[in-house]
Amino acid sequence: MWSNLANLTSLRTYYAVARGGGIGRAASQLNVTAGAIRYQIRQLEQELGTQLILRGRRELALTAAGGELYQKLGRAFDEIHLACRNAQGAELTGELRLAAAPAFAALRLMPILELFLQRYPSITVRQFPIELADDSMDVVISFGERAITGRRQAILRNESYFPLCSPTLLYRAPVDTLDDLAQHVLLHGDAHEDWPRLLQAGGRTELAPRQQVFLPNSHLALEAAKAGCGIAVGSTILCADDLRRGSLTKVLDLEIPAPHPYFVIRPRDENRQLADAFADLLVEQLERA
Repeated sequence: MWSNLANLTSLRTYYAVARGGGIGRAASQLNVTAGAIRYQIRQLEQELGTQLILRGRRELALTAAGGELYQKLGRAFDEIHLACRNAQGAELTGELRLAAAPAFAALRLMPILELFLQRYPSITVRQFPIELADDSMDVVISFGERAITGRRQAILRNESYFPLCSPTLLYRAPVDTLDDLAQHVLLHGDAHEDWPRLLQAGGRTELAPRQQVFLPNSHLALEAAKAGCGIAVGSTILCADDLRRGSLTKVLDLEIPAPHPYFVIRPRDENRQLADAFADLLVEQLERA
């Protein structure tokens, strides 16, 4: 059985490339050169006898075989990590009080929470809306700063914002220039300044779209975009899975940096070990996203 197993270093390298969306990010994460990454990918493709990555594209794209391998490697590496934690006898008990920004909670938090519950089966988790976040929380995940005391860690500093919509909508009404946006419905989440910032980056101070829809949070704006209601503003971390699956696609070659990083805030010291365990897992998973 073991003689037929592909080289684990190559598998880990490929997973980092597929998860990170490119060779440069994987090279930084693994602390190796881009050339070393390319070599490992070529070796793995030769070993498996199949192509995993489609070359010659501006953005990373996986073949069908590459996509299937990526999904299964993710589950396998999580199982390995869980087995190592269990072998260490790391047992935590108690209740974790958690508050998170709504779009982040809906689009990124649940898979991480599932993994946390697997690793620590004796833990109870109580999640609160970000509006109720206060010093009684163990962990607060906030987009931008909040007036809460406690240890804080800035994460996702290199987030980008960009316009995106469903592929079907873009096929029906292509967008080749900023002027073409005037024929579309623009979707707004809770941060209503995102569209003005994007337009300004494209050299426009104003635009009269066909219609506008204002929604209470970014998650609903992205769901509306997937349903074909219009064009929304998405971010790297929130939209990574939808872009990979093809349920959303970028519109125009236009990106701006996010106005703030996310912050992981740990207000209380009473539950420090549990809070640190969750925060460490959160950062670990997001760095692989």
